[in-house]
Amino acid sequence: MYAEVLINHAYARQRERLTYEVPEETHVHAGSGVMIPFQRTEKAGLVLRVHGEKPEFKTRMISGTLDSNQLLADWQLKLADWISEYYFCSKYDSIRLMLPKHIWRKASGRSSKFKYFKGKSSKKRHELTEDQAPIVKEILKKKHPVSLLHGVTGAGKTEVYRHLIEAVIERDQQAILLVPEISLTPQLLDYFKGHFEKIAVLHSRVSDGQRAAAWREIRAGNIQLVIGSRSSLFSPFQNLGLIIMDEEHEWSYKQDSCPRYHAREVAKKMTELTGAQLVLGSATPSIETMEASQSGDMAYFSLEERISGTELPKVHVVDMCHELRAKNYSVLSFQLEQKITAALEAKEQVILFLNRRGSASATICRDCGDSIECKNCDVKMTYHSRKFKHQTLVCHHCVVIQILPEVCPSCKSPRIKHVGIGTEKVEEELRLAFPLAKIARADRDTMTKNDSYDDLHKQLHAKEIDILIGTQMIGKGFDIPGVSLVGVILADMGLHLPDFRSAERNFQLLTQVAGRSGRREKQGEVVIQTYSPEHPSIKFSQYHDYLGFYEQEISSRKALHYPPYGKIIKLLFSDPDKKICKKAADQLSEKLQSEDHQIFAAPALIPRIHNKYHWHILIQGQNPRELIEKLESKDLEGWRIDVDPVQCL
Repeated sequence: MYAEVLINHAYARQRERLTYEVPEETHVHAGSGVMIPFQRTEKAGLVLRVHGEKPEFKTRMISGTLDSNQLLADWQLKLADWISEYYFCSKYDSIRLMLPKHIWRKASGRSSKFKYFKGKSSKKRHELTEDQAPIVKEILKKKHPVSLLHGVTGAGKTEVYRHLIEAVIERDQQAILLVPEISLTPQLLDYFKGHFEKIAVLHSRVSDGQRAAAWREIRAGNIQLVIGSRSSLFSPFQNLGLIIMDEEHEWSYKQDSCPRYHAREVAKKMTELTGAQLVLGSATPSIETMEASQSGDMAYFSLEERISGTELPKVHVVDMCHELRAKNYSVLSFQLEQKITAALEAKEQVILFLNRRGSASATICRDCGDSIECKNCDVKMTYHSRKFKHQTLVCHHCVVIQILPEVCPSCKSPRIKHVGIGTEKVEEELRLAFPLAKIARADRDTMTKNDSYDDLHKQLHAKEIDILIGTQMIGKGFDIPGVSLVGVILADMGLHLPDFRSAERNFQLLTQVAGRSGRREKQGEVVIQTYSPEHPSIKFSQYHDYLGFYEQEISSRKALHYPPYGKIIKLLFSDPDKKICKKAADQLSEKLQSEDHQIFAAPALIPRIHNKYHWHILIQGQNPRELIEKLESKDLEGWRIDVDPVQCL
């Protein structure tokens, strides 16, 4: 017998299958892990096919099997095939999604013991509301492989999830709950630990050893519930009954490196392969998901009121142009400052949102007008006053760091000024305005430890924090009872980007952030500061009007043949030489020309990052895949392919 083996080596990207002879006493089949001689060493591999056809060339013998002989189940092999075909990636890259480093290699003789979260199987059941109960009942009838649960913020979607998971576990099946941000994991874990006995938590901060140990426990069927980020979707479930994708609209479900998969599309494919049900939950579903539910491609369920009975927060929109005319140059409008004062006096908590780190977004010379740019990227350096012991300039793309110069590098003038704002700047102003308040900041500069998110949740619930300033990591899913006021420092960031999804993204972010306020007995308040108060995404978010925004957005998408009424594929090319980039884009654009599709070639929004120039080609039409499939492999050399990109910049 002979086996076609995918080797655990980058060489597999060039040559997918190597043929080896199977020793008589060795039993392998598709999905088995084996050790094979490769060049002058021994490597791990995965059997893709076993057959009796003797090849014409001389073959080497499989040298052994891995401890975990059956590495992948049949459904996983089929899923890997689909990913590599749909997302134009190698089989090696799709297989690597499913096999942790410590699994797909020769056993070292030692392995980590998985530290799963041991909860308790609670007999106490929270009664579902009149709105929730029929939704749970209908989904459990298993008439619909995919369902959308559209509920306003605070509507009790998590309680619906719990009852669905409970029913699946009672059938001796496994469930997975996907979350878009690591920051949501501690909150959900605390909630579900009170109801389920064995829970695995998987995300990017879990060590390789623990990830491998979790893989073994999940494959053995010892884990009832997996909570994790998009990569946890590829766990080796033996009897998967339910996939829940919370905040399904989030960008972070899309992988930005090869293979550039979207977890939502992978989850849909998994329902076909495993028979599991998929529930997509969101207060602001993606336009594509909502359209699919309205056209009958998936079931639609809605929760239109908060479970507490409290009204959705009252939203105030502040025109910052008026603040400037009133000579208010602070990052806080008069109204927001007054409401923060009132909240603190009432012993309530405040969340302030700004999706930009640092103290200032640029540093300029007031004499010659030059601004300090990154030496590796075409971006301004961000000023940080508190990140290090000294004042620094940081590039958030290549992470180059330099000490703030005392004089302008161009004209040697000492008249240097910092412009723009970031979370550090907001924190500084708040400490001056509210010196007695307990203030914390949550962004990538502060949340650096494994237990940072857990500590943050504990401090918020214990009311050890009065005011929390943060980036988008605090803008979704947070359920803090004491928060009565949310302030959006600047709602215009990303609003005017040349991307057809920019309005949708802004609306979703504002609505989600607003939903953190007043989630218990008292109606909360939200203050949105903006220079574009009449923009549709801001007007619709002010009145929590998702359906109004959807109707406007879907009509423009239909007119312009944007998704879901058309498809987009983005091609990316990078090179240290700007001329080579442009030449490659021009040549490929010419080969892609089609009467049925639109082809756009242009430099990326940030043309140079990490000392490389970047060019994009966008293919828009009903079937852009066919244009790529007609190309020869040499035509795509050096190009990266992004199917269904979440951003086109």
